[in-house]
Amino acid sequence: MLLLGCALLLIAALQLLPERNFNRARDAEQLVAHTLQVLHASGVMLSTMVDAETGQRGYLLTGDDRYLQPYQAALANQSLARQNLRQLTADNSVQQVRVKQLDRLVEARLAVLDRNIALYRTEGRDAALLSVATGEGLRAMDEIRGLLRDMEQVEHRLLSIRTRAATDSQDVQLKWILRTVGALLIILLAVGGAVTERVIRNHERAGEALKNSEERFRTLVNAIPQLCWTANADGGVFWYNQRWFDFTGKTPQEMEGWGWQSVHDPKVLPAVLERWKKSIADGIPFEMDFPLRAADGSFHPFLTRVVPVHDQAGKVIRWFGTNTDITAQRRTEEALAENQERLRLAHEVARIGTFVWNLQTGESQLTPELEALYGLPPGGFAGSLRSWQDLICPEDREQGELYVQEAMEKGSFAAEWRVTWPDGTARWLYGRAWVSKDETGKPLRLMGANTDITERKLAELEVLRINAELEQRVHQRTHQLEAANRELEAFAYSVSHDLRAPLRGIDGWSLALLEDYAGSLDEGARNHLNRVRSETQRMGNLIDDMLLLSRVTRDELKLDHVDLTTLANRLAARLRDTQPERSMEFAVQPELVAFADARLLEIALTNLFNNAVKFTARRNNALIEFGELEKEGEMVFYVRDNGAGFDMAYAGTLFGAFQRLHKASDFPGTGIGLATVQRIVRKHGGRVWAEARVDCGATFYFTLGASS
Repeated sequence: MLLLGCALLLIAALQLLPERNFNRARDAEQLVAHTLQVLHASGVMLSTMVDAETGQRGYLLTGDDRYLQPYQAALANQSLARQNLRQLTADNSVQQVRVKQLDRLVEARLAVLDRNIALYRTEGRDAALLSVATGEGLRAMDEIRGLLRDMEQVEHRLLSIRTRAATDSQDVQLKWILRTVGALLIILLAVGGAVTERVIRNHERAGEALKNSEERFRTLVNAIPQLCWTANADGGVFWYNQRWFDFTGKTPQEMEGWGWQSVHDPKVLPAVLERWKKSIADGIPFEMDFPLRAADGSFHPFLTRVVPVHDQAGKVIRWFGTNTDITAQRRTEEALAENQERLRLAHEVARIGTFVWNLQTGESQLTPELEALYGLPPGGFAGSLRSWQDLICPEDREQGELYVQEAMEKGSFAAEWRVTWPDGTARWLYGRAWVSKDETGKPLRLMGANTDITERKLAELEVLRINAELEQRVHQRTHQLEAANRELEAFAYSVSHDLRAPLRGIDGWSLALLEDYAGSLDEGARNHLNRVRSETQRMGNLIDDMLLLSRVTRDELKLDHVDLTTLANRLAARLRDTQPERSMEFAVQPELVAFADARLLEIALTNLFNNAVKFTARRNNALIEFGELEKEGEMVFYVRDNGAGFDMAYAGTLFGAFQRLHKASDFPGTGIGLATVQRIVRKHGGRVWAEARVDCGATFYFTLGASS
């Protein structure tokens, strides 16, 4: 009975031990899963920051708003990733300190990204790229990567310790149980059968729990975007996640041990092997970027990071590695580098110098082109950018200070100033600058570009000199022309007065002969005297037309709105009254208006209407039209008739003084009317021309320039 009682007590004790082992295995599994979640959150955190940078750089290079969609998505994802990381490390005070540091770094980096985007929208690509070129973002990302790397190393150590603790605890207790059961089997064969069966069942449960833990680990690692793998202490890889096989197109058999070399670029592989073997020998983390061959044969750049897993004695028992595809980041960096090189070449060719002035420290970054603009050799400037004031002409220094103050208040300035080179040469520069501010509005940097405009300024000064000289000449010529016009006017009136007296005498004596000696003169003599009177009257009309032409040239325009429809109808009525025996139809378009000199425009229309009436004299039903139409994109007035027309071969002489295309016996006139029309139209800034066919009528077109 005593033996049976002892056996029962041992059996009871053995029953409790597997359950305890199972509970420990479960706890260890939870700790391992928790560590993997922290590692996953860290990877997501870095991935979102890389996505944010990639989206921002793509937008700065292309200006395409589609790049801002992944950028905004990355901002939302990184906020969730940080919150998740903060919650997962709540039980670890050391990690919490790093999480707070990470928050500050991430917020600072995101602020820089937002500022660069805002700078692009407000001041253009060059200003944004100048801000990117300062390297501030690169340094911030390096600090973020370093902090995440420290956190991951802590978690990897915890993962190693927790995994080892779970495994060792299970192995030790399982061995103790099996040995105890083996010792009792001889004594307690009959009683221990049931107990042994229960112990084995509990052991299977513990093994199943460990298997489930490993399966959850694989599922989690297969879900992250990186290529992941685990290697033995000697560097031979024994497990890859599914993303590795999806990317490389390889099978697990092809990847066993050191088979991973088959997906490396042969040119880079020796350097990778050397670094990897050194990490194995020294037991230190491995980090390197190199290309990996995809299933389609193309190479993609990857950032590879490998950390060791230690046992309790500190010995490396395995390695855990990740490969992160940095293709998009590399392309963005290459595009940025190419764009910066183009910008540099453009600045060099255009002789544009740029600078960045740190308003907090007083330090400045300058390009060699900028130093050359101030007459200095490369590296010839040292110290604060305010030292450039010494190179500005004394007359412009005070204004230069005002430009800088303007930039601080308004965000930018654009100005011209003079500089004196060390050798005494004076040059003109043009510059633009922008101020970068923090979220509180405090100025941080002054960024700008200068270019040499000396040749342009010299040309402007020369133009001013020439304009002043021309203005003086015009002034002199104007006085001369006014004097000549006064002399011409006096001459015209003198000629008019001197010619009219003998003409009146000829006409009067001819009329006296016709009246006093009518009975003594035969029909032929009377006809001759009538022709003499007609020619003297024609000469008088010619003098009147010449005086009118002279006045048209001299008179100043008095512009106003003119109702052309009313004016044309009044002229038509007058012409009907003077020739009531004729059948004439006038078609005047309604609501015709022009901005012109009403008196001169009436003279022009009177001449055109008189011509139309004169050259339709042989038509039984004369038709004269006046209107407006669009011709070759321009609004044009016209006077059209169905009269005699003319040969277009002689249209070039139509508007010259005393030019006639018909015999005076057929169509009387002085040959001055169309010349008067042309001068009136030109005085308004317009043009006049005609289209006609012999015996098919003519159309006279005219414009009145911009004033109409």
